[in-house]
Amino acid sequence: MNPTNYSLQGHQTLSVNGMERWDVYHRLQELEIPCQCSINQPLTVQISCPNHLLQVWIVVKRINSLRHDLVATLENSWQI
Repeated sequence: MNPTNYSLQGHQTLSVNGMERWDVYHRLQELEIPCQCSINQPLTVQISCPNHLLQVWIVVKRINSLRHDLVATLENSWQI
């Protein structure tokens, strides 16, 4: 089985709370990743390639991480 043949096409629903949902939505819009978000509705993202999947993961991780954790990650990156 060749992993590059997997289809990533489809809509995924993300569970992100409140204003964070809108932050994720706006960032994904900036990255030109197709997504929809309505009032009192979940954020829906269309994943069409591995790059989109990675970008969505990074955006959600950044939004949900504590500032202290983000600073530590940045400091570790500078040391490498």
